[in-house]
Amino acid sequence: MSAATVQVQPFRPVERRVTPAGLLRSEWIKFWSVRSVVITMLASVVATVGLGVLFSLAARSALSSGGAAAAEAGVDPFTFSMMGAQFASLVVAAVGVILIAGEFSTGMIRTSFAAAPGRVGVLLAKAVVLAVNVLVLQGVAVLVAFLLGQAVLDTRGFGISLGDDHVLRALAGTVLTLVGVSLVGLAVGALLRNPAGAIVTVVAALFIVPNLLGLIPDSWGGEEINKFFLTNSVMNLGSLDPVPGYLDNGPGVAVFALWVVGLGALAALALRTRDV
Repeated sequence: MSAATVQVQPFRPVERRVTPAGLLRSEWIKFWSVRSVVITMLASVVATVGLGVLFSLAARSALSSGGAAAAEAGVDPFTFSMMGAQFASLVVAAVGVILIAGEFSTGMIRTSFAAAPGRVGVLLAKAVVLAVNVLVLQGVAVLVAFLLGQAVLDTRGFGISLGDDHVLRALAGTVLTLVGVSLVGLAVGALLRNPAGAIVTVVAALFIVPNLLGLIPDSWGGEEINKFFLTNSVMNLGSLDPVPGYLDNGPGVAVFALWVVGLGALAALALRTRDV
């Protein structure tokens, strides 16, 4: 009776490379799996549409004398329907913060960096997923807020339409500003690694610092500093009529892009050089 011969195959580990597509897929799944991110994104949509309609209703009540008198007073119907987007900018910035600082606070970032040791790829994947989601959701929300808000104002003869001069550009500028602000939140979250501290910093940068810059005397360069600061640089991009004292659309977009890219580069450098 012969003994059976068993051949044991040598173990050959399968090499799995981290690809950009894989990182994007994993970050997309994480984005829509975190309850706080989903709720905050929905809150940004509600803020854009709901507050835009509410401000338009309030304006309609105040414009009882009709659109002609309002126009003479210099009231901008576009601004009323976009008031919600100004509040939504804070919300989408908070989404950017949560997206990465939340992982630092729970320790899950170690798993992400173990899968992608380069680290910068994780940040880029988060940025792409965040930008796409904000672009799509806020693009729809801004359009709906505009249409509903102008329908409300039009009952007083004060509404405007998509075909009017500069409307489409102002709508696109509003959405692009929201996308940029969300990426600023992501960068600040990566730099500070603390959700509460990063959100407070973003709130200060968006709503407090611009007002304080207005107090700097012009003799000290206050006007120049003010118009080059973060979202002030694209003040005209989301407005129908030029706002005196702020950058034109081309230079404004370039300056705003430098803010976003610069903060992103600092965040990438911090991820590569600092321990988790």
